Amino acid sequence: MKILLILLFTFISTQFIIAQPPSDSDDPFETALALAGLTKSELTFDYRDMAGFGGDKFILPLFYTLHSSPFKLELHIKLLRDIHLQNCNSMKTLTSLSSLRLNEGVRRGLVSNPLEKILPLLESEEPLYEAIDEFERFYAVPMTSTRRDNLRRMAAEVPLELQKMASLIIYTSIDSMRYHQMAFKKSRDKYDLNEMYLKMADYMVDESENEFEIEPFIETIDFKYLYTPVQDIAIALDFVSDSLRKLIFDQKFKFKWDTYMGKIVINDGRDQKYDNDRYFLIIDSGGNDEYENAAATMDTRNHISILIDMGGDDTYKGNEETFPSFGAGLFGYGLLVDLAGNDRYEAKNLSQGIGICGVGILMDFGGSDSYDAYAFAQGSGFCGQGILSDIGGNDHYHMFQLGQGFGFTKGIGLLIDSTGNDIYIANDSIIDFPASQTKEHNSSLCQGVGFGKRADYVDGHSWAGGIGMLIDGHGIDSYSAGLFAQGCAYWYAIGVLSDVAGDDTYNGIWYVQGAGAHFGLGALLESEGNDIYNAGMNMAQGAGHDFTLGVLIDEYGNDLYNAPNLSLGGGNANGIGIFWDKQGDDTYNVSAATTLGRANVASRGGIRDHMLCLGLFLDTGGNDTYPQEEKYSFAKNNNLWRQYGTNTENPLDVEIGIGYDCEYIDSIK
Repeated sequence: MKILLILLFTFISTQFIIAQPPSDSDDPFETALALAGLTKSELTFDYRDMAGFGGDKFILPLFYTLHSSPFKLELHIKLLRDIHLQNCNSMKTLTSLSSLRLNEGVRRGLVSNPLEKILPLLESEEPLYEAIDEFERFYAVPMTSTRRDNLRRMAAEVPLELQKMASLIIYTSIDSMRYHQMAFKKSRDKYDLNEMYLKMADYMVDESENEFEIEPFIETIDFKYLYTPVQDIAIALDFVSDSLRKLIFDQKFKFKWDTYMGKIVINDGRDQKYDNDRYFLIIDSGGNDEYENAAATMDTRNHISILIDMGGDDTYKGNEETFPSFGAGLFGYGLLVDLAGNDRYEAKNLSQGIGICGVGILMDFGGSDSYDAYAFAQGSGFCGQGILSDIGGNDHYHMFQLGQGFGFTKGIGLLIDSTGNDIYIANDSIIDFPASQTKEHNSSLCQGVGFGKRADYVDGHSWAGGIGMLIDGHGIDSYSAGLFAQGCAYWYAIGVLSDVAGDDTYNGIWYVQGAGAHFGLGALLESEGNDIYNAGMNMAQGAGHDFTLGVLIDEYGNDLYNAPNLSLGGGNANGIGIFWDKQGDDTYNVSAATTLGRANVASRGGIRDHMLCLGLFLDTGGNDTYPQEEKYSFAKNNNLWRQYGTNTENPLDVEIGIGYDCEYIDSIK
């Protein structure tokens, strides 16, 4: 048992720090851990011990998979990162992957094509007229002969190929209705869905007092049924998007039709303005358009809302009173596809790829775009999937809180940006959300953050957190935030930031850059580039607090680390912090004690004194620069060292702090 090995391992020296030359082991982790009598297989959390501090509701299986396996974490993150980047242009794949991560796995199309029986219907001479007529009959909407004649005449003005694309979406929506109805079947028996729609939205933005009803309501939803129809619709949208990119429509036409679900609007390439309204489907053929709202489920009746914009420099601007908007699925599915142009997205809350008991996706295929929001936006999920995928361009993301890859309870939030020189800002200049740790900075909860509701000190009704991921491909990128950001997690949640390549800069304050608190998993994986990491106050750059695993891995490049206390492999209160810079000539600037591989249990006299707390620092290549102060003299090239906890008068053997600088070529690419 690892704890016995730790207790049996003693040091003859009475010095605070022990340094020695490295061994001949091929694995730097094995060499480093051997200094404390540990092996890689023994470096994990004991969940029987953790159970003594309380479990939680809604824990995702993926949490235990990653939290329990520090040395598998890099592989898992790379696989997740790469599969999302490879499929960043496929709505169907992204929502299917998300359902699997949430343990509500649905993979429509794996065996047969769900659209197979619909495609022959598109060969009609009047596909749009017939699709809408079928839609109206499904909802038992009366169709007088005059209304039917008007529909036929208006539909005939739309180019035939565009009629087919719209019809495919309409038929697929009809076919998927029964699954959506089954998802909320139990909910309807106990609740007014429109009332719960408002309460769920208010809770996420305002943290209102609705939580007493929310927990039992969540348990009435069948999430597998909820995630089934959106995959069929996403398959249709992937097909339509690919088809429309190859088409140009020169003629003038306008089509508008009111349905039970909302308006169907199909327009030509002239500049259009779309007012704030309930839309079921918009297809816009081009032009510099203005949208006040679209691709958002405005109520439970309007549970599907889809927008496809084929081109132009468009403006998506939701005013402050309008929510949700632009890729927002609340109790349904809000899906937005913009195929080209330099676009501007602006809204306050609940926008730009968010899901609450539903799925919201914003997919932008090109151009240098700007995204601006306030809270719960830009890839954010609560009991649902929120996905923002931008495929190319130099993009700018700005908001305040709860986004840019944020996952709350039973939710997943993804922000994926494949290429370009991008800027990610979680505003920390205007202090609207002062953090409890320091009132001078915002609690950001942005840029790859998983978060849960901790209530063990209130009423015990805690909710485990979800999955938040920010994935960036290639480009010179900049990330800035306050507290809780950049690969961070809190309360049985997963937060990941992974950047593939580019000379990137990370600026944060506290609980940032591969860190977290209270039973979380926060990780930052940076692959290539000469990167700069700045953290201002505490817990950063591979730091875990209170049974949290915090990890920062930088693979290649000459990097600069400006690190605070509890950083660069810092463990606190039985957390595990792991830092690994694989290759490059790196510079480490530190200004506090618990850093460069150090751990601190903090308490004395309780069970925590006998439970592992570890901080592990590794630099495995390059000619590195360490602090010149005497107190850091142990940290140098080609050296192995151990540090005790900060309580030097009463150090514990379970406070394991290890650092190792060596030359090693990693085989994992």
